[in-house]
Amino acid sequence: MDVALLEALPDHVRTELARRGVELPAVADLIDADPDEPVLLAGSYASGEFNPTSDLDVLVLTRHPRTRRVPGTVNHPSIFGDSFDGLVADLPVNIEYVAEGRLEDLGNVTRTVTDGGQVDLPNLQGLELRLAQRVHSGIPLAGAERLDRLRRLVDIEVVRASAAALAFVGAMSLLEDTTVLESPARELMLRGSAEALLMSGVNAFGRITHDGKHLMRRAAALAGAPGVPALFAERERLLFVDRLPRREALELVLDLAQELYASFPDERCPALVIDMLAPFRESWAWAGRPGLTGRG
Repeated sequence: MDVALLEALPDHVRTELARRGVELPAVADLIDADPDEPVLLAGSYASGEFNPTSDLDVLVLTRHPRTRRVPGTVNHPSIFGDSFDGLVADLPVNIEYVAEGRLEDLGNVTRTVTDGGQVDLPNLQGLELRLAQRVHSGIPLAGAERLDRLRRLVDIEVVRASAAALAFVGAMSLLEDTTVLESPARELMLRGSAEALLMSGVNAFGRITHDGKHLMRRAAALAGAPGVPALFAERERLLFVDRLPRREALELVLDLAQELYASFPDERCPALVIDMLAPFRESWAWAGRPGLTGRG
């Protein structure tokens, strides 16, 4: 990759790289991109959430499939493409190559959500959520015009709605498990339910979040916003809910889940979350909460 393209890195990133003794030509040498391929700074360096252990993440949207193997890197292939890890000074650098066709596939999913007169809940998983988030929020270093066209393929609000709704369904499912399981499986499911519920809230009111890495930081940032549900302020108590007595823990998560569900019509949330959750409400009758089941 032409090192001149790295001049487009944000000032805060270039400052941090210089502080760590990272030379831009060495970073450019790890990136194997054709001149017509969009290259984006992604991940925590793009969002400003990096810390001393963060990778420098680069996403390349490829037009033509070909073998890419840069000396000094290790590949972690997936169904989305190749993902190479390298090291420059003491900075881990990750370069991910994803074919444009994968974005077209993802776009087809988001376009069919409202087909047939019913809103479906896309079963988008971690890699798909991460790809959508990185494409839409990454900082272009090359190929900005082509990137704009690719971004239009995927309805990012449908993706965010799916992330919020799927996490909410997962939270309720795991919470139901806690009513029949014994310790220690009960505590494990309880903590999983709490994390999923907080993930649902962050995706609904904030940015797409596909794992726990930035979950607490983003929940803390949302806690100061006006009129948001209480689970953001209660995030620490929620995530350590397995330490509470059994009944108190169940009631806490249900209280926060009911309030979060009631908040989904907020204009800050994706419009489709409620419709995506509608088919699941009957299965939540066990909770005895009219606000979740729609019986009151």
